[in-house]
Amino acid sequence: MNAIAAREKVLTDNSRITQLEANLQHLQSDVTEIKGALGWLREAFESFKIEVTKEFGTTIRTEMAREIGSLRTSIERAKLWMVVTGLGTILSVWGAAFALARFLKP
Repeated sequence: MNAIAAREKVLTDNSRITQLEANLQHLQSDVTEIKGALGWLREAFESFKIEVTKEFGTTIRTEMAREIGSLRTSIERAKLWMVVTGLGTILSVWGAAFALARFLKP
């Protein structure tokens, strides 16, 4: 009886080992598939990151160019206002000086 039980135990142990090996092969193939998918995801993410960086940089440059253009326009307007106001002031002072010189002439 012990011999039969020992033979059955050996057979069940061998079948368990065979099942474990088969399951291990399935796990290894699944891990290989997951590694491939992760590699593809990594490449896709890197590509997406590069595209987002380019778009963000383009947007920043466009906004900066617009703001700089607006700033230049404001500076030009301020310079024009200062020149016109300065010339008006100079002409007013000269006019006042000539008028005062005429009134004070002996």
